[in-house]
Amino acid sequence: MTARSRLTRRLADIVCLPSSQVSPQERWVVADVLDEIMRHAAPELRMRIARRLAEQAEAPPGLLRRLALDTYEVAEPILQSARALTDFDLMEIAAKGETRHRMAIARREHVSEVVSAALVASGSTSEILALLANPGAKLASQTVDRLLQMAADELALTHGLIKRAEMRPAQAMALFWECGHGERRALLERFAVGRAILQDAAEDVFPLAASETPRDELIGRALNYIERRQRNRAAAENSPFGSLEGAIEEAARTGLSPELVDEMARLANIQRSLLERMLADFGGEPLAVLTKATGLSRGHLMSLLQTAGRGDPAPEQARYVFDTLSVDKAQTVLRYWNWSLTRPVA
Repeated sequence: MTARSRLTRRLADIVCLPSSQVSPQERWVVADVLDEIMRHAAPELRMRIARRLAEQAEAPPGLLRRLALDTYEVAEPILQSARALTDFDLMEIAAKGETRHRMAIARREHVSEVVSAALVASGSTSEILALLANPGAKLASQTVDRLLQMAADELALTHGLIKRAEMRPAQAMALFWECGHGERRALLERFAVGRAILQDAAEDVFPLAASETPRDELIGRALNYIERRQRNRAAAENSPFGSLEGAIEEAARTGLSPELVDEMARLANIQRSLLERMLADFGGEPLAVLTKATGLSRGHLMSLLQTAGRGDPAPEQARYVFDTLSVDKAQTVLRYWNWSLTRPVA
């Protein structure tokens, strides 16, 4: 055994002592000397010390950071299990380390919201997928929003996002447009819920809001989301087609002119841009949500799909959504989509 190896082991023994046997000042002094030796030690020696320090709750933080930013073979035990690493340490390692360093952090037993945000900011798709698959990782709402933006270009992220407990209905409904058929079905099954609890709570608010002058626009938008009726009755009374069904039947005969699209959006009480997105969507699920939410028949759904040029396999997927989604749940989904276009930007 060389003098370097023997001294290194002795110093490691000291820094690993419990606080009852060594003062903080003594530990720091020993750690400084050990840190200087580690700068020039062979990889095998650094690996041995890293394995020992990874198990110590009171390991010197500066020495831990150095070893955690070492080659992955040295850093691995510390990245995987060292409890003495702080969130700031892990964020620095995520920014400066290599892919394998970030993968190890993403798989730690506990990953805080701030560390998760750092991994998402600097990580590749494979690293982010490892993070999403980790039940011990926590995601802040802002991080989920960032991942939603990334999912538009990295479809693999949708699989991991759908399973996350942090996902909120508004985020899920935004993610819907970036998903394939299977993921859309999973999102609807989990997030398409009824609004009975809201409707019961607001039952006596509707007449009160209607009697107020001037109208409270904020409460008006909230009640529009809550109310049971989806269609615009006033628009139907003034429409040359008499109803939403009439407009769809006219579109089947003459095609989807801009005027007809505008009229259908008015009758369905949604933004024209939302209807245009539904008509242009690659799948039939959005139109199935629309027809179910507005009380249209299955036949009108098929007619609307054909008019929009949606061929197989869209009708099969659309029929499934139409047949399994209740009117109330379909309205919840439709109003989330419409709400995202009408609510003021924060």
